[in-house]
Amino acid sequence: MAATERRAIVSDPVTQMTNYEGPGLADLSSQGLHKLDPNFSCSPDTHTLILDQNHIIKLENLEKNAALLQLSVACNRLVRMMGVSRLTELRVLNLPNNSIGYIEGLKDLVHLEWLNLAGNNIKVIEQLNSCGALQHLDLSDNNISSTGDLSKLTALKVGPAE
Repeated sequence: MAATERRAIVSDPVTQMTNYEGPGLADLSSQGLHKLDPNFSCSPDTHTLILDQNHIIKLENLEKNAALLQLSVACNRLVRMMGVSRLTELRVLNLPNNSIGYIEGLKDLVHLEWLNLAGNNIKVIEQLNSCGALQHLDLSDNNISSTGDLSKLTALKVGPAE
């Protein structure tokens, strides 16, 4: 049973983010942030940025952090996700419990393996077909009316809903 428990922990990058401390992690959760400063830049060795539980409406001023591998902006007030488009090295993108209306800005995120958009206002999921490396996708608690063509998501692992 221990091996199963370990696999569950390892397979969830967001759990790894929130349990990790040390170099490479910038955790700005619960800081009352409404936006990032135009000069915002993480240290060069930062691979994970957590902005959970703030008041961020728009993802902007992230372009100086192009080397990020993991970004979490859960439980904010995001209405758009376009600001991720220049983070071309991202492997994990965690944006649940916001007010995102549609999926955008993922075209150049060719390394994206893990995407969580649960608890938003998404109705159509057409923009996902460019994410060929995607292995995990959570779109639960949205208002999806059309899935569109997802045939290029060949790495996506289909599993039971939780």
